[in-house]
Amino acid sequence: MESTINLFAQLVDNLPPLLPDDLVYRIRKELKNIQSEPTTLEKLEEKMIQIGYEIWPWNQAFREFSRITEEKMGEQFLLSHFGDSLQKKYYEYRTLGMSWADIHTGRTASYFSEDDRVLITQALIATHRAVKDFTTREVVGMRKESYLKKVEEFKKILTKIKDGLRGLRDLAAHESDHPMLANEIIERVRSFEHGLCLLAPEFEHEEIDRAHEFFVGRKQELNRLRGIHETIEIDFYNS
Repeated sequence: MESTINLFAQLVDNLPPLLPDDLVYRIRKELKNIQSEPTTLEKLEEKMIQIGYEIWPWNQAFREFSRITEEKMGEQFLLSHFGDSLQKKYYEYRTLGMSWADIHTGRTASYFSEDDRVLITQALIATHRAVKDFTTREVVGMRKESYLKKVEEFKKILTKIKDGLRGLRDLAAHESDHPMLANEIIERVRSFEHGLCLLAPEFEHEEIDRAHEFFVGRKQELNRLRGIHETIEIDFYNS
């Protein structure tokens, strides 16, 4: 429970820029209520999912702009936190055909010393902060119109997500032959919803369509297997 509350607080602490004031106020009030009043894990997760639906388009838009900032300026931000010696090693590392993005993957472990890696980790944290701060200034300033347009695009995608999840729920609701399959479908829906609010990894919206196709195929397979194992009674006297 405590870890989920902490995730909720993390969600609130990282609300995307230009989120409507009334929504921000309501979300912060919800967190305060949860921190001060006992609740169940189920109700807490339901609240997080509800908020996740509302802020998802804004989060996705901001992350897309952040990725653009990182691609353009990430390496520059990173180098600004390196001393001369580490910068020199870094440029030598780059001549080996490695990109600055490889720094995130751990492929540098055999090239940099343990002390270097500590400094690099600290620089990456600072770079992440710098990317976020720079992107925030961009989307509330010069790129506000483009940012809000992108939010609207993700709202349309969210509508498709809701429709897809509704389709999966309907599939589960009408699944009377295989109760375990119905439970599996509901669990998958839950995992998608958790992905909207930090409770599970993010997902691509196309995954919902693939999940629907998978479960339809799974039902057909279960029906086929059930048919194989059904006992066929033959009335020899009336045939």
